[in-house]
Amino acid sequence: MQHITDLWQHIQHLVITQYRDSTNLLSLLRKVFSSFQDLEDSAFRLSNFANIDEAEGEWLDLIGKFRNIPRQPGETDEMYKARLKISFKKNSAGTPNNIIENARDLSGDANPHFLDECPAIFFVYTPRGRQLRRRVLQMLAPAGVLALPAAGLKLAGSNRFLATVQHPQKKIVTVALEESVIENNYLTTETGKRIMTEDGKYIVL
Repeated sequence: MQHITDLWQHIQHLVITQYRDSTNLLSLLRKVFSSFQDLEDSAFRLSNFANIDEAEGEWLDLIGKFRNIPRQPGETDEMYKARLKISFKKNSAGTPNNIIENARDLSGDANPHFLDECPAIFFVYTPRGRQLRRRVLQMLAPAGVLALPAAGLKLAGSNRFLATVQHPQKKIVTVALEESVIENNYLTTETGKRIMTEDGKYIVL
């Protein structure tokens, strides 16, 4: 929604030419539209109420409370926003497009592969990003569906991956070993240092 900060400035060009020199009429119209400015400002604020990127302070706290995710002690707005976004993604609808979008954001891979050729099972393959753990993927899955992280099978002594004969570009994947997957995604500073709250806890995404 576009925020019109000056309604009169925005619409005065709509006044027909023959009345543009009428100071009394223009003054009256200015007062009328100025009285609607508060309504415009309020409507804009409400339209962005649940926008985490725009929220801060108590407003951000309120959004978190609505989702039952309160701010932790010592947590800054930016740290809190990051945790809220991850939590929202983990509680998403579970559709393929939604899972792909979430996998893209969580892994950093711009083009995650969503493989659902088996009934009630799907794999997520993120070769150009962080591999996600099973528990994270399962949070993205709809009820009754098994979600698994996929890994490509690289041929020994080369950078080539095992692929199907019919479709050489289609890799053969297997379930990724948990030992090869990052256990936790910690919120860090730009230098890579883990961020700790005042009560000595790390922020885990």
